[in-house]
Amino acid sequence: MTDLVSVIIPVYRTPLSVLRNCVESLKRQQGKGLLMEAIIIFDGNPQFDSTVVEAWSSPSVAIRTATIEHAGVSAARNEGIGMVSGQWVMFVDGDDVLPDHAVERLLGFARTRQCDVVMGAYRSVLDGAPNGETEERHYLTADKVFNGEERDAFCLDMLRPQKGIALAWGKLYAAPVLHGIQGFNELLSLGEDAEYAFRACMAAKRIGYVDSMAYEYRRNAESAVRTFRTDYVQRTVAGIKALNATVARIDQPALRKQCVECLDDYALFHLTIIMINYLFNPNAPWNHGERRKQYRQTLNLPIFRMPLRGYHGGRFPLTRQAALFSMKWHLYCVSAAIAWVRHRQFGD
Repeated sequence: MTDLVSVIIPVYRTPLSVLRNCVESLKRQQGKGLLMEAIIIFDGNPQFDSTVVEAWSSPSVAIRTATIEHAGVSAARNEGIGMVSGQWVMFVDGDDVLPDHAVERLLGFARTRQCDVVMGAYRSVLDGAPNGETEERHYLTADKVFNGEERDAFCLDMLRPQKGIALAWGKLYAAPVLHGIQGFNELLSLGEDAEYAFRACMAAKRIGYVDSMAYEYRRNAESAVRTFRTDYVQRTVAGIKALNATVARIDQPALRKQCVECLDDYALFHLTIIMINYLFNPNAPWNHGERRKQYRQTLNLPIFRMPLRGYHGGRFPLTRQAALFSMKWHLYCVSAAIAWVRHRQFGD
């Protein structure tokens, strides 16, 4: 039996050499009965001749390309989903790579254990960091199949960002699962991965986890905190509200109630990111008084204020807990100090 795996790669301003590294990692995948196609979607006209990319096709990886008007990663991925011809689908960003044998392991597990979605561990690499920081994220320490109530528990964990599994990439999806749900929400520019991956896993009857490297995520040390966006809070809130709306549509009352309870953690987690990337971003154009005003206004937004009031510790690493307590009690100077340490860690 031969299975075709369609790999959707959205590309926006990715250098040709970096994209080639991504495609070469697909070519290194090996496995009996495994064929692959790379569906590369250019989100806006590329800065190079796309016919060069099509020439990278090989017997093991067929390459197809399309170009859309610039509309964001969700629109590019949706275009790719419409072009899928394989029985299985993966999402890979153009500046990331697949570890050797990643697809073989995911597909083998899906075949033998009759899974609709299979997820693996992943590696996060901070490019340009002084010490070349690498972090591995393992959901479990052994392979496992989730069905029935265990599948529900897995989906609940997707609403707990500290678990690190609400990601579109790093997973192998049966094509019928993706064709049976709506595509990525193109109105979102933050949180679209979590909302889509949650819906996909909710549509799956059996979910698998393989405790081996399935993805290598490349982070840019120069952009990790750095670019200040005036609409950062609004975009984050939009993502949280979209996930809230998705949870509200769950037709199992008991599971829906549990999911709603998990969404507080989801909001709190993203509030700590706002604290670093927005409120205490060194590139923000505010003076001291203006920054304090933004701090108060953000913490008083209902979507954050209510979860903060109910937070009594735990569930997060100690540094994040400290950040949450500083914001719960509006300890501006403590929040600023925590953010300063975080920025120093990245060399800002």
